[in-house]
Amino acid sequence: MHRFALFARVLLILGHGATAQVAPAAFDTTDFHQLAPLTTATRTHYQVPYRGTGIYIEQMPTFEGGIEGLLCFLHQNNQLSQPGNEYPSGKVFVGFIVDTAGHVQGAQILKGLHPALDAEALRLVNLLSGRFTPGRQNKRPVAVPFTLPIQFPATMPTGRKQLKRFKRCASSFTANTR
Repeated sequence: MHRFALFARVLLILGHGATAQVAPAAFDTTDFHQLAPLTTATRTHYQVPYRGTGIYIEQMPTFEGGIEGLLCFLHQNNQLSQPGNEYPSGKVFVGFIVDTAGHVQGAQILKGLHPALDAEALRLVNLLSGRFTPGRQNKRPVAVPFTLPIQFPATMPTGRKQLKRFKRCASSFTANTR
């Protein structure tokens, strides 16, 4: 009996809320003017040219040896990585595109630190050319934009396992291969 009374009260309250809505105001068209139709001469079509680069990629390009291989390669080939040099320490951000063949194209400094460090970062990124497996979209290779931060002076791995892996892969990369 109490359940029925509770159900009836809830139904009554919900039903009352549905009927207590305000009717919409009448639409007054006296203040509106008729606009002329848009002709084809005044239409503007904006098209962004497709350059073959993707933002969302099913399979991103990978460097041979993965992230650790990339870090090893950068550390091994960095000529300004010694701590204590006259250059400031920090990161240089380099933007580039990995094309459909795995080559680096259009490398440019996005955020620089010092002209010598910027030049070294560009040199390092250009050495990466041809060492990437290209990205894929719909099972076809596509060009993918990348941003790579390069640390100056280069930091060494700190853990024992990381240091062991770093020494192992550092011997496999040189600037003269490929």
